[in-house]
Amino acid sequence: MKLRSRLPHPGNVTALAIAALVAGSFIALATVDGGKPALFSIGPYLIRVLAFSVIQAGLSTILSLALGVALALALARRRFFGRDVVLSLLSITMVMPTIVAVFAVLAVYGRSGWLAEALGALGWNGSFTIFGYPGILIAHVFLNAPFVARITLDGLDLVPAEQWRLAASLGFTPAQTFRHLDWPVLRAELAGLAGLVFLMCFKSFAIVLALGGGPSRATLEVAIYEALKIDLDFGRAAWLALIQLAICLFMMLVLDWAFARPPATHTMRAQVRRPDEANRRLKIIDALILVGGGLFIAPLALSVLRGLRNIFDVVDADLLQAFATSAAIATAAALVACGLALSLASAARRRMISRSRRLAAVYDFLPNSLLAVPPFALTAGLFLMIRPFVDPAMAGLILLPLINGLAALPFAYRYIAPRLMTTEERYGRLAASLGMTGLTKLRIVDWPVLRRPLVASFALAMALSFGDFGVIALFGGAELRTLPYLLYERLGSYRLDEAAAVGLIIVLAAFLLAHVSGRMSHAAD
Repeated sequence: MKLRSRLPHPGNVTALAIAALVAGSFIALATVDGGKPALFSIGPYLIRVLAFSVIQAGLSTILSLALGVALALALARRRFFGRDVVLSLLSITMVMPTIVAVFAVLAVYGRSGWLAEALGALGWNGSFTIFGYPGILIAHVFLNAPFVARITLDGLDLVPAEQWRLAASLGFTPAQTFRHLDWPVLRAELAGLAGLVFLMCFKSFAIVLALGGGPSRATLEVAIYEALKIDLDFGRAAWLALIQLAICLFMMLVLDWAFARPPATHTMRAQVRRPDEANRRLKIIDALILVGGGLFIAPLALSVLRGLRNIFDVVDADLLQAFATSAAIATAAALVACGLALSLASAARRRMISRSRRLAAVYDFLPNSLLAVPPFALTAGLFLMIRPFVDPAMAGLILLPLINGLAALPFAYRYIAPRLMTTEERYGRLAASLGMTGLTKLRIVDWPVLRRPLVASFALAMALSFGDFGVIALFGGAELRTLPYLLYERLGSYRLDEAAAVGLIIVLAAFLLAHVSGRMSHAAD
């Protein structure tokens, strides 16, 4: 017992290990070339990259929020045949990997895409380019507007049924309904959603790399990748990474402060009519919003279906090997994410029990802070650290699961941590009175409650890793190829039919895993 009491808690070891990995990778990256100060040499370049990152992220956020909120309000006011199909389409878009979104934009708006073919059939012989701001904004809005719509719609559905009955009995006008019932929900959601969408667009990599149209249009993430992959300028990469880390950490602190949703409650919302539902002007506005949103989202979301006719043509040794590699990396990444989330959540619960709320908040914030860490800088620094001990050909197989697991940790933690606190509230005193601790408490008390959330977080982490085109861009090649990298190769050689088939496989796998995650999460609730 004395030896056991002296051993550090696994959560403490995990937190220190994560901090050491991040700090060590940055130190290794900054000192590999003798610590050459590169900040002043990239001054004009840094200003250009920052300006582009902020402008495209700001425009993407504004457009995503505008379309997402409009769709949410229209869907909240209307019940129509096919509404469930629309919601399913939004769900598919939410889990679509960014590299597949790049293909969708090219398939619909590219030089030989559906839009160009339709305009050509009408006799229009002009030319337009999708590269640059148009393609980047379309891809970002396509991925983020459905996310905004679903989160906002979920918030609107949490308004108690009694409030809608009261509004109907008082004869609220559409303006009064929006002011007193819709706007409080939007005000609570928009701050966090705006910050989260801005952060994701600010860190955008695959979309900007493929649709940016040249080095003049690069986010900090792309600039770090170019410094490492093309120029081998580790000093510049270190400075860019530190700048991005500082900006994103600030955004994460704002998000942590602003985005606090109320607990979900069950209402009879679906059986209560909104007082503004019969307004003729709103019917016309909602119809225009739903048709316009459908014309924008549906072609992009359905573009991958063109791969059905070529799916058997792409089934070869390369595809099978890429699928097996993606599955293996995704499984290992999910194990890493769930293991780290469980240990950190256990440490946070331990601190809450001992009334150390500030330390518990540190454990809660640590997973989210990983969203601010540039994955390319972290990967490059870790590669420099393990290079003397590991064959370079094996480095990718080691680092990819680790980096993808760390990237999925914030999402896995949000599944697991609340359930651990629930078991403590329900059975903590009884377990303490019986002397249950450690693995015994985990097996008898926690496991029945954690089983479904762990499966949900595992499936979600696999889905995120399976479709990720990020770190693989550094290590990808003939010896190490995942499905997203295979899709990128097909896009680069303009083999769009084969790219459609590969993209369809990625989307189906990611959607099935996300569906399992959602089913397990709802079952746990």
